[in-house]
Amino acid sequence: MSRTYFPPTLSPLVYITIFHVPLFAFISLSFKPITSKLHACVLCIITFVQALIPFIYHGRYEPLMHFIISVLAVLYTFKMIIWLKKNYQSSIDSKIKIPSFIGSLFNWRPDAVTIPDKQKYQKHIDFIEVTDLYKEMINHTIKAIIKFVILDLIGEYLRNNKSEIPERSYGLRVLDYLRTGHPFTDIYTFFHCILLIAILNISFSLVWNIDCIIYGILLKPLFFSNSVNEKRKLEESTSFKTKLKEWLIISIFYTKPIMGQPYFSTGPRDLWSKQWHQVLKPAFKELGYLPVRNYFKHNKTLGRVLGTLSAFLISGLFHDYIAIVAFNHFSLDYVAFFLLHGILFILLETVENIIVGKEKDAKDNFGIKVFKMALYLPIAIFTVPLFAEPYVKGINFFSNLNILTNLAKWIN
Repeated sequence: MSRTYFPPTLSPLVYITIFHVPLFAFISLSFKPITSKLHACVLCIITFVQALIPFIYHGRYEPLMHFIISVLAVLYTFKMIIWLKKNYQSSIDSKIKIPSFIGSLFNWRPDAVTIPDKQKYQKHIDFIEVTDLYKEMINHTIKAIIKFVILDLIGEYLRNNKSEIPERSYGLRVLDYLRTGHPFTDIYTFFHCILLIAILNISFSLVWNIDCIIYGILLKPLFFSNSVNEKRKLEESTSFKTKLKEWLIISIFYTKPIMGQPYFSTGPRDLWSKQWHQVLKPAFKELGYLPVRNYFKHNKTLGRVLGTLSAFLISGLFHDYIAIVAFNHFSLDYVAFFLLHGILFILLETVENIIVGKEKDAKDNFGIKVFKMALYLPIAIFTVPLFAEPYVKGINFFSNLNILTNLAKWIN
């Protein structure tokens, strides 16, 4: 008698379609603020189902595909929770305005805009011409091609040179080393972990380049759609077309990239607040840091400390969720990794405040930056395997440059 699985295994296309059903259901019920308790309960259930679907299908599909699905699940779920939170705050304070949920899906990094003078906002928008767009698109295209080739070369190397990573967690192996002296890693495995971090860094950066190229394609026709008629032009100023044009210009020319330069980080704050990918930073702050900090209003120092640890804890749970869904890897490796970095964050910030003082207006000079990098980066690099090993073990690396092999894979 054949064994039946629940939930039943679906084709990838059907699975991806079902995965997006909760998202579209939430969108259809959130064009306006929550109107009743029943409305709120339905949206809460939909949010839970959005995160549940990939979880109950963990380990069923190709790791790379499920990695993308799990990341999308977290992005959608976080946005849903934040929108529900804003509705709750609006019920307490009527001054808080609630936009539609679908609008929030296009607003991930409100603090990433780099327009130097907010009072001359429109001047910065009007300053951009179509020739500037062409230069920017060429720049992003060249960078995207180079990064794509580098990613494929690294992927080809990792595919042909697999490392044997122990099942025991890196953190536990480090503790074993302190107790028994047994080596906790080797140079070969450590090098693979560094390559994995390079892949993530380049991949996030490549996504930004591709986004800007797509935005540029959408923006180009809008440069030639202005009406000569002044009345028409005035009407257009508040139209969807004009707002779209402004949003695209800001995204391409006046928004910080997703990735900075994490290999030049001067400390935990610099790494996690500025250099590493910034898409989920507002979510960690909104769902982790602010609620805990506000709860301990009577003790601001304790509130900041626990709020910081809460933000890092949520980040750890988010990454452990991905490891479970994509790689069938059940552990608390990422919770340990991010809590460790949260503790480092608090300790180094405390030491700096004691030495330099809390009111520090001047920026660090080159020498201070080098000193901080020399102090922090070895510690950060030492913890890399705790983050990278599940990815190295779980992802089936491949090269898009190997055209014949990939064609055969799709045909067969």
